[in-house]
Amino acid sequence: MSEIIVPLYDLTGQQSRTVELPSQVFGLEGHKEAILRALRRQMANKRRGTASSLTRGEVAGGGNKPYLQKGTGRARQGSIRSPLRPGGGVTFGPRLRSFELDMPKKERRMAIFSLLSDKVKNNALFVLNADGLEPKTKNVREALLALGLKAKVLFALVREEGQIAKAAHSIPLLKAVLWQNINVKDLLDCDYLVLSFKALNRIKEVWGQ
Repeated sequence: MSEIIVPLYDLTGQQSRTVELPSQVFGLEGHKEAILRALRRQMANKRRGTASSLTRGEVAGGGNKPYLQKGTGRARQGSIRSPLRPGGGVTFGPRLRSFELDMPKKERRMAIFSLLSDKVKNNALFVLNADGLEPKTKNVREALLALGLKAKVLFALVREEGQIAKAAHSIPLLKAVLWQNINVKDLLDCDYLVLSFKALNRIKEVWGQ
């Protein structure tokens, strides 16, 4: 498959040379169904499912009748734990559950690759040589401004560049992640994707095979 050529930018925003992107990762057609399923799975798997109410068998209190069956003029009651009484059990209340959804790994990657390809088609992907970038908020902001990026940016780095990710946390409209943590929701939320040169090499090694 043919390779895709994009510029490699330095910290001043100038193009130093070009790099190749593997077409099996950055040259796919959009798979909207896979993207939708991957997004649903990601959002569902974030739900904790810890909401839980007590049934009448779990609330504290005895099972004796609160008052006589007859002669009081009130509706008959069989237990103080009845859902009809204050402090009683809850009928059809929430219970502990898992919202997790499964999805084949191949399909999950297809969704991510489709969005990466969409960034390339819309000229919204930048490759930055982050060597020499000091892990300071000011320097990270200046590097992105040099690229002309003032909207929502997703910055993908490698683990060795983790200090740069920490420095980027306080910059509005910027989210820095490790390259292996790139996900569907973040790609949909951002206007631009910036890959460090090292992150691109790791993507080519792992995903471009």
